[in-house]
Amino acid sequence: MKTRPLAPLAAFLIAAFASLHAHAQTASATFHPSLLESLSASHSYSGKSGYKHNETSGETSVNNFSLSASGRLALGKATFLGFGAAFSINEIDSDDSVPAPERLGTITVNAGITQVFSEKWRGAIFARPGYYGDFEHYTWRTINVPVMAIANYTQSNGTMWSFGVSVNPFGEYKVMPVVSMRCALAEDWSLNLGFPRVGVMWQATKALELGLGATMQGGGYRTTKAPGKTNRADLANTYVNYREIRAGVNASYKVARRVSLSLEAGWMVDRRFDYHDIDYELKGKSSAYITAGVNIKM
Repeated sequence: MKTRPLAPLAAFLIAAFASLHAHAQTASATFHPSLLESLSASHSYSGKSGYKHNETSGETSVNNFSLSASGRLALGKATFLGFGAAFSINEIDSDDSVPAPERLGTITVNAGITQVFSEKWRGAIFARPGYYGDFEHYTWRTINVPVMAIANYTQSNGTMWSFGVSVNPFGEYKVMPVVSMRCALAEDWSLNLGFPRVGVMWQATKALELGLGATMQGGGYRTTKAPGKTNRADLANTYVNYREIRAGVNASYKVARRVSLSLEAGWMVDRRFDYHDIDYELKGKSSAYITAGVNIKM
């Protein structure tokens, strides 16, 4: 008899994820494993919402467009070079009274080495140097080089553990631990816990995968211009961490052997713009979101 994950388990995982990242720097989205050895494109929209500060009136919505391509080259029997490039931009539509950036995004190249040590152990180190800014002015101070080093261990039952460290010079916390786990809960059911998603997944058919869980969007950026018409000159030439925590349902459908379409929708439970260098943070209210994408494996 097949067992089924219970809704309370999923709800607990989503709540734990939101609590865990309440004060943590968002890991750069460019480190998402789905971007490795693939061509990927996505569009995400999170709806208008106000702010929790009494002195901040107005609303904000966000459109995100992302595109990436990467490949892999064997350097030996157990050593591989990963390479590619990525582009991502958040178009931030705010009322004039909201001191949020008008846009934040990245243009990066990526390179990394993966080493297979045994059937159970492998390690990797990746770097994503490039532009991380507001697309207003381009200076050396908008160049960032996030780095991630990670080790993977696969147990005999198929459970995979990943742990390591993420270094982001633009983050409030420049060095953050990375821990994740993926395991089978039952036939056709799996649990993802940690980076970059927490939730339960169900392989409904060979082509269709469904899931319930929580994800994050955002990253660390350098601003070069004061936002909007707020006369907040102190918000120019500083760092901002943009982050959204999202809880929803998702589906991925394989339309061909290497081509998958994805759709995700739910509730953006927390949006923040944290100007951590000057100790100023905008805490947004919740709203709905939707994301659609395509992934072509190389």
